[in-house]
Amino acid sequence: MTRATTSGNRRRSRALRQSLAPLTLVLCVALAWPAESLARALIRFIHALPGVGRITVAVGRGGRSEQLGAVAFAQATGWHSLRSGRFRWSIDTHGKPLAGGPATVGGGAYDVVLLSPRPPSVMLAIYRARGGVRGASLLRVIHAAPELGAPALRLDRMLVTASLRFEQATAYHRLTPGVHSLAALPNVASATPLVAIPRLRLLGGASYSAILVGSRGQRLRWVTVTDRGAPLTRPARRPAPASARMAIVEPGDSLWTIAARHLGPGAGSPAIEAEVQAIWSLNAARLGTGDPNLIFPGQIVLFPLAATT
Repeated sequence: MTRATTSGNRRRSRALRQSLAPLTLVLCVALAWPAESLARALIRFIHALPGVGRITVAVGRGGRSEQLGAVAFAQATGWHSLRSGRFRWSIDTHGKPLAGGPATVGGGAYDVVLLSPRPPSVMLAIYRARGGVRGASLLRVIHAAPELGAPALRLDRMLVTASLRFEQATAYHRLTPGVHSLAALPNVASATPLVAIPRLRLLGGASYSAILVGSRGQRLRWVTVTDRGAPLTRPARRPAPASARMAIVEPGDSLWTIAARHLGPGAGSPAIEAEVQAIWSLNAARLGTGDPNLIFPGQIVLFPLAATT
């Protein structure tokens, strides 16, 4: 009797473990899934495809796709928010597909540079963007000019790298806020730059990427973008009154959408970006998050007086 009972108990215990195994797996997935599903990425695309005209960029998941807008060579799209993980991207020009494929990002903000190492191939180079540091300016350089080789870089009077290869990015350099100069040189011994920015104004608490683009018949140039802030670019749900001196953050809002509503439909990306920086400078201490991307519904955002007069 004891042996039969023990054997029966073992069978029931084994059956119970087997029946609980799928539930345990589901619970493990459920515990891991919210962290992944709640992680957000902010991405923008920089058009660095020499010889390619205006393009339209779209990203999506599954069967859904959303356009980020049309940009010309050496221009950047606005920021776009999506769930971190795998997504699909595509670009077209004059209504005809040009390139596309899968890509993966984690949480945070990313500069996504469209490159063409060998025409007509198109590839993505994804660079994580860093937030600003109080009282300092941060600047990195990204090499996106396929025929330039590996130039040396000079920041002010300092040689920051002797050789930067195509697709490479430097670390962020910490600088005093103000006006700086940046130059790409053929080599460390050269005094004549290939391309330079003689007066690059950098704000305190902000981070920037200077992207070297050009060649294949298009002049070399720098594309300078502000990484700090990485504001979302969801469309505005309602216009703000023209006389408003403040806004209440609503679900889905970002400093970018708030600034865009405040400036009105005629404002371009440079004006909106400048307004975002001004709004953050005025409200950073009040909002208390330490991150321009992190604002919450119900918070009050004040507008700079100069922008409302």
